[in-house]
Amino acid sequence: MTNNNNSRIWKISEAQPELRKTFCEEFDISARLASILVNRGFNDPQSARDFLYPSLHNLPDPFLMAGMEKAVDRLVLAFRRQEKIFVFGDYDMDGISATAILVDYLRRTGFQVDYSIPSRLTDGYGLNPEAVKKAKLSGADLAITVDCGISDLAEIVEANSLGLEIIVTDHHQIPEQTPPAFAIINPHLKECRYPDKDLAGVGVAFNLMMALRQRLRKAGLAKDVNLLQYLDLVALGTVADVMPLTGVNRIFVSFGLTEINKAYRRGLRALLTSCRFQRGHLIKARDLAFRLAPRVNAVGRISDASTAVELFLTKDQAVATRQAQHLEECNERRRRIEKDIKRDVDELIAKDEDLATTKVILLASESWHPGVVGIVSSRIAESYGKPTILIALENGVGRGSGRSVPGLNLVKILEHCQTHLIRFGGHEQAVGLTVAEENISNLRTHIEDFLTGCGSLQAEFPELLLDGRLKLDEVNHKLLKELELLQPFGQGNPEPAFILSSMQLIKATAIGQSGRRHMKFIFADNKNARLPGIAFNFDGTCPQPGENLDLAFTAEENIWQGKSEIRINLVDFRPGQPLT
Repeated sequence: MTNNNNSRIWKISEAQPELRKTFCEEFDISARLASILVNRGFNDPQSARDFLYPSLHNLPDPFLMAGMEKAVDRLVLAFRRQEKIFVFGDYDMDGISATAILVDYLRRTGFQVDYSIPSRLTDGYGLNPEAVKKAKLSGADLAITVDCGISDLAEIVEANSLGLEIIVTDHHQIPEQTPPAFAIINPHLKECRYPDKDLAGVGVAFNLMMALRQRLRKAGLAKDVNLLQYLDLVALGTVADVMPLTGVNRIFVSFGLTEINKAYRRGLRALLTSCRFQRGHLIKARDLAFRLAPRVNAVGRISDASTAVELFLTKDQAVATRQAQHLEECNERRRRIEKDIKRDVDELIAKDEDLATTKVILLASESWHPGVVGIVSSRIAESYGKPTILIALENGVGRGSGRSVPGLNLVKILEHCQTHLIRFGGHEQAVGLTVAEENISNLRTHIEDFLTGCGSLQAEFPELLLDGRLKLDEVNHKLLKELELLQPFGQGNPEPAFILSSMQLIKATAIGQSGRRHMKFIFADNKNARLPGIAFNFDGTCPQPGENLDLAFTAEENIWQGKSEIRINLVDFRPGQPLT
C-alpha cells in the first residue's frame, strides 16, 4: 500500500436503484450486495446469476477456438500411430502448470510424452533451436507449445525443416507475422470464435485437453480421465498470470480452489506445507497469488523450472517434499536479490533528476539478475506510476522485463520500437525483451518519443472506486459471509472496498522485513469500539496515534494461532473529521 498524501480521488459508485431492487428480489440478497453487482457492471439477472453461481456447464465449447479441430485431429492420429509427443513449456507459473497438466493428461490417456522447459538464464523465453533439435532427436514427430510459441517464427521454421510438426497453444498477443505451425490455438486470433479472450496459457491448454478428451471418448480410443483434477493447477496458473477472474477464468478458479483445498496432489500438499498454512486454513485466490505462486515462479527465475513441473507430476511423497523445499530455498534467495535490485533502482532514480520528468523508467545494469528484474519492474511501476523496464546486462546483451500502468499497452509500444530489439513478447501489462547493449539508449529515446506523442498516460489524480460507507458495527461476520458469494477475488473482480469515517488511530506497529514492510493498526470509533487493521507493503508517511482518519478498506477474517478476528486491510486513508 502506498499513500501519497491523499493523491487518489475516492469515489463511491452509485448503483442504479431499479436494477439493484431487481437483483435483491431475484437472488434474495441485501441491497449492499446488489449494489456491488451493479458496480461490477452486471446489468441483467442472467449475467449476474452466472457470476454468483459459477458452473462448469457454462464453459464454452472448446472447438469454438480457431485451430482446435485441426490440432485434435492431428493428436488423434498421433494416438493411433503411437507417435511420441514433445511438450514445450515456459518457466513461469502459467507455463509450468500448463506443462504439468498436459503432460500428465496425455500420459494417463496413453500417449508417449516428454517435455522441455527453457532456462530463463541461458535460453530465454519461448522455443529455442536446441530444444527443437532435442525434441526431434528424442524421436518425436509432433510437439505442442504451452504458454509460448506465437512469437517463435524462426524456431518453428527450423522445426518444420527437421520434420517436427508444431501445435501452438498460447495466449500472448498476436505478432504481425504468425509462425508456420501445423495449428495455432490462441483466443486472440482474429478468426477465433471463442467468446472469452482473457485465458491464461494454462486455460488454453486445458481447452485443448477438453476437446481431445471429447474426441477420444467419442471414438472409444482411450480410457477416460477426469479433467476436474487438473483445475487446481489451472487456477494457480490463471491467478499467477494476473488474468481477469471473470467469465471462464472465474469458473476455472472457483472449481480449482475446491480442488486445491482437497490437496489430493502430493506436490501441492508439500507446497502447502512449505508455505506453513495453519490447519483449517481455507485457501483463497489471494493465497495463490501471494504465497504459492511466488515459490513456484522463484525456481524458474533463479534455477531450473523443471523442478516445479516434477513437483506437480510426482506420485512420490518424499520427492514432493524435497522439491517443495528446493522451491522454498529459491524463493528466499529471490527475495534477497529482489531487495538488492530494488535498492539499486531507487538510488538511480533519486540521483537522476531527468527521471522525474520522463514518461518511462528504463534502466540497465550488469549487476542485476535477469530472473528477478520483472518483479522489481512491477514494484517500481506501482511506486512511481510510470511504465518501467529493467534490463540485466551480460556480455553486451540485455534481457529485460517491463511492467506497465493501467490503460497503457506495453506490447504495442515495443512494436513501434522493435527495430532496436532482438526479440520481445508478452501481455499489455507485462513484457519480456532482449536487446543489444548499444541499442538501449535508442530504445529509451524511441519509447519516450512515442509516449510523448500519446499525451498523458493516466489521470493526474486516479480514482479509487469504493462500494459504500459502513459503520464499525457493520464490519462483522454477516458482511463477510455475504461477500463470500463474490469470491474468488482478483484481477477484474477486486475485493469490495468500503469507507469507515472518523476513526481514531490508537496504535501503529511496523512488522515484517525491511522496517515498515507492513503496518499493523488499532482503530476506534466514537464509542471506543476497536478494530484491528493492517497495511501490507506500506510505503508512505505513517499516521500518528490520536489522528482521526477516514479509512478505505477491505475486510477479512484473520485466523492466527487458532484465534479468529475480523480485520480490515487498509487500501488508503485520509484526514477525517474530529470525533464527537
